Amino acid sequence: MPTREFLCNSHNGKQVYYDPVHSNAATHFSDTPQLKALVIEVLENRDITRDTLQFDLDMGRIIGTTDVVETDKTDDIVYVLRKNRKKQGYVPFTKSRGAEESSYISISLVDEYGGTYSLSSAWIGAWDDPPFPQEPHATSDSKTYWGKHAFVWGSQEIIAGTETTKQPW
Repeated sequence: MPTREFLCNSHNGKQVYYDPVHSNAATHFSDTPQLKALVIEVLENRDITRDTLQFDLDMGRIIGTTDVVETDKTDDIVYVLRKNRKKQGYVPFTKSRGAEESSYISISLVDEYGGTYSLSSAWIGAWDDPPFPQEPHATSDSKTYWGKHAFVWGSQEIIAGTETTKQPW
């Protein structure tokens, strides 16, 4: 059963909540301790409307490292299910590259239609990735993009025992 915890008020007074246990945001906050404070900083200084629910923002300073990096044929790639994201299917991880510094933050909100919003997800890095290839809303770009990009191994919590070297799509 999802829980709900108040996160902050947006610049225009909209209340933002998140599920601190079962959400993608919760796992990102756990993986990246400074992320929660950055999300609050952004949202407290931004107006939220139905037109601005998914966005990225250049913070004008290095805020951490991005988990998704470009890969090539020399990378040691594995495919794994991530915690709280089993429905997204298997995603690629590289064991041979490190994280890269970024000044971008990406935020995804859900309108709860009562003047409140839920933080669905947030991460350090630009919003440039399509859905994962095994997701129902995957696009024609999904396989191409995720064939040349991967998460950095150890950057995200995974479901133990799901690792495979065989590309699942």
